[in-house]
Amino acid sequence: MRASLMYQNFESTIKELTFDPSPPHRHHYFELIYVLKGSGVHQINAGNYNYEKGSLFLLTPEDEHSFKPLSDTAFFIVDFTKNFFLQRINKEQRFTTASDLFEKLEFIFHNQERLKGEVITGEKDKEFAGILIERLIAEKQNPAKGPDNLPKNIVFLLLDLIARSIRQQVVYPAKRASTQQMIHEIINYLQQNIYYNDLIKVEQIAAHFYKTKDYISLYFKKQTDINLKDFIINYKLELVKTRLLYSDLTISEITSELGFTDESHLNKTFKKKFGQTANQYRINHFCKRDATVSRDAEEK
Repeated sequence: MRASLMYQNFESTIKELTFDPSPPHRHHYFELIYVLKGSGVHQINAGNYNYEKGSLFLLTPEDEHSFKPLSDTAFFIVDFTKNFFLQRINKEQRFTTASDLFEKLEFIFHNQERLKGEVITGEKDKEFAGILIERLIAEKQNPAKGPDNLPKNIVFLLLDLIARSIRQQVVYPAKRASTQQMIHEIINYLQQNIYYNDLIKVEQIAAHFYKTKDYISLYFKKQTDINLKDFIINYKLELVKTRLLYSDLTISEITSELGFTDESHLNKTFKKKFGQTANQYRINHFCKRDATVSRDAEEK
């Protein structure tokens, strides 16, 4: 298996496959893959997913994937690094961190199991995604002279569509199902408000769902086998991992954004769950990644 690196923040290309399968490989960046034509099977990690014209996939760093085309296939592929995603230029042409957009990407990361391959399922949204891809292709073929943020903003909009698709799969089926499915709505509420400690207090959650505190606490534990407080802490720790790997935020900044008391509190909690401090986790991951890249380069 080979691994790929990229040296720009944003790249796009059109790739074609005949009937020969592509070898399993992984990337150390994010990748949006849109099927322009053809059909076949897209293997992502341990899953096999059928694709056809209009299918859209999102790969995150370290995902392993390959294609087994059943007919001549063409993809439009957008690759972007964390640096591309974390910074954008606002109207005053100043660089600012795009924390709201990164939070949206984190939401996608931690709900990918709900997507089952394709990341946009609604017909109207798929049609809109196709229009956005067409515009990206046009921008690539006829690039603007000078600075141009349109391609970047189109990618952000595609990520918005993906996040909305996830929410629809979580919440809408729950509203059609029995009251037992309210647990999906509660989890969705927690994920969307995880950065606001006041909104994820049991009193506020109970008020939002018109239930008592005791009812919410008991119901959540019965449905998930974990109490509400532990679920919130565990989800925050998963977000800490995401930010350690895919952002340049310091431990102090992550502590502040996720509402931990201080760095000591975050590190103590992180180590209790993962056996190492947050900084050790970040260092160890990139040491392993660099070693893998070096090995793959030697094998080529």
